[in-house]
Amino acid sequence: MSSAQRDRLRSEYASAEPFPHLVIDGLFPAERLLAVSADFDTAPAATWRDIKSGLQRKRATPPDSPLPPFVQDYFNTLNSGPFIRFLSEITGINNLIPDPALHGGGMHEVEEGGAFEIHLDFERHPRTFLDNRLVVITYLNDNWLPTDGGNLELWHTKPPRCAASVTPVFGRTVILEQSQISAHGHPRPIRDGRKRRSVTAYFYTNGRAQSTTSNMLPTTYLAHKGYSVRQRVELGLRLVAPPIVLMSLKSIRAFANDTLMRAH
Repeated sequence: MSSAQRDRLRSEYASAEPFPHLVIDGLFPAERLLAVSADFDTAPAATWRDIKSGLQRKRATPPDSPLPPFVQDYFNTLNSGPFIRFLSEITGINNLIPDPALHGGGMHEVEEGGAFEIHLDFERHPRTFLDNRLVVITYLNDNWLPTDGGNLELWHTKPPRCAASVTPVFGRTVILEQSQISAHGHPRPIRDGRKRRSVTAYFYTNGRAQSTTSNMLPTTYLAHKGYSVRQRVELGLRLVAPPIVLMSLKSIRAFANDTLMRAH
């Protein structure tokens, strides 16, 4: 990639609305991503953990999971020095630190009817306490149309409203800044007969210039019009329950899921 191309990407990232982000098609060779997508079909059932609530429904790989070979090769590339330098050059964020455990990342798959409401990601890694600065998402969905649902929506927070929509087509990579205004999600349900697949990784720094609160929850959902009754109830519980209670419930669900998978 030439210096001119990097300068263009840097400018696009910094000026994007509603917060810094970048959408790049063809960043990774198609043949490599085809192999990554094929790994989704052959991964053992124990690879996955189901996440089901009124605010999100998907399956994903837990942190520290053994990954299929081509998926692992993709993440090895993301965690490499050349790619991290590329991220720093494009975003202006120096001293980025990868997360080989892939907390919150890894393989993600959303089946028909699934969605993920508009939210802010965790501010700090729950183990290392490093500051979450970037997320990189690559989509693996062949012949995907906007009518299939699952478009990534980027929102303003005040007032809440969608500012950008990204169709998750095969080979498209999205780089999103992580901050207190980086509201995003894919609230439109997936059409029957389709699966929305992606591979995701977060990048961190040890401290950040902005003053932020310490949000250790996996997600903070953005209140906006259009929630169902069930979603409003769940959102209300998240607002009033102490964070330690929500984290404990999440840990209990994860433990139960792992136990069931081992039993089978």
